[in-house]
Amino acid sequence: MSFNIRSIREISDDQTTKLLSHLAKKASDFANAQSTQDLENKEDIYSNAQDVDAVVKLHSDLIGTKNFTFDVQYYPPTEPDGDKIKLWLKGSNMGNSLTDWSGFDNENTIHGDPVLIDGTPFDYGTNDGGVKSICLRFNRPNSQYENEEYLQITDVAAMRVPPASSFSIFMRFRPKSIEQQGGQSVTLFEKIDDSTPNNGMMLQISDTGRLYWIVKESGVVYAQQTAAGTISIDTVYDVWVTYNGTGNAQKVYVNNVDQTLTTYGGAVNWQSDLTNFDLFIGKRGEGSDGHVYMDFYDWMYNRDHVVTASEVGYHYTNKWTTANIPFGQVMISDYYATSSAVPSVFGYTTTGFTTTGYTAG
Repeated sequence: MSFNIRSIREISDDQTTKLLSHLAKKASDFANAQSTQDLENKEDIYSNAQDVDAVVKLHSDLIGTKNFTFDVQYYPPTEPDGDKIKLWLKGSNMGNSLTDWSGFDNENTIHGDPVLIDGTPFDYGTNDGGVKSICLRFNRPNSQYENEEYLQITDVAAMRVPPASSFSIFMRFRPKSIEQQGGQSVTLFEKIDDSTPNNGMMLQISDTGRLYWIVKESGVVYAQQTAAGTISIDTVYDVWVTYNGTGNAQKVYVNNVDQTLTTYGGAVNWQSDLTNFDLFIGKRGEGSDGHVYMDFYDWMYNRDHVVTASEVGYHYTNKWTTANIPFGQVMISDYYATSSAVPSVFGYTTTGFTTTGYTAG
C-alpha cells in the first residue's frame, strides 16, 4: 500500500495551488517508479546514501588447542621489554593493521588483501592440537591484489638508522617465489630516513637465493651478501640481521647459522619516491616494486643492541625470545598458566575450622 501524503489534506482551495500540487505528485510518482524498477523487492527502501564495503571472514579451520597438564614449568620472556624492542609484528590477523606486540602501538597499514593460512610445518610450541601456527600470505598469484600487498609502518625516530649506534632485526617468513618482481629483487623490507637518502636500510633476496643486507649511515653505504643459494622457496626461515655502528660491522644469521658474508658490489637502488620515510615490509618503498610472494610470520626491531650468537640460538630453539628458555616453555600473556605443580586439594576434619582441623592433600 502506498499513498502521497499530500492527498490526505489539500493544501488550499486555490485552483493554481491545487494544480501545482497535483503536478508535483505526478513527478514524484514517476521518479519513484524509475528508482524502484531495478529493485528485486518493491518493498525495499531505496536510498542514495553512501555505500560501505564490509566483509567478515571466518577461519574455522585455523584453530589450535593446548592441554595444560600442570607438570611443565613456564618462564617469562624478555620481549617485549618496553625499551629496546621498538616494533614487533606478527602475521596473526587480517584487517586494516597488525597488532604491535612491542607495546609502542606503532601505526601500520596492511595493503591489499593478504589471507591467513595454516603456517605448518612451523611450530611456535604453543599448541599441542590443531594448527601449530598461522601466518599471512602476501601476493598470491592471480588474486585481485597480486603485487599490491605489503605492510607499511609510519616513520618514527626510534626506527631510523641510529648514527654510530647499533640495531638488530628479526624476520620469520616463507618465500613462495624469489624471482624478480617489476624488474627488482624481491625486498623483505626497506626504509629510508631522509630524502637523499643519507640513512636507510634494506634486505633483499636475489633470484639466485642470496640475501643482500644493505645499510646506509651518514651517506656511506655498507652492503654485504650471503652465498648464492642461501634462500630457497617453500622453506620457513628465521633471519636475523645486525648492524654495529662501532666499526660498521654487519651480520646475517639464517636458521641459527652465522652466514659467511662478502661485499655486495652491485647497484644499490632505493625506493623511487624519496619523500616517504615509512618502513615497508614485503616490498621496496613507496613508488617501487620488489613485492614478495611469501608467508609472513614475524618482524621485530631491536634498537641499541646487537644480538649475540647465543641469543640467536635461544630464539631459534624456543621460537619466541632471546632468553634461554626451552621450546614449549615460554610464558605467553593470556595464554599460558603459570603454575607448574598439580593443584592441592584442601579439606577439614570434624574437629572444625581450627588450625588443627585443616588437612591438606
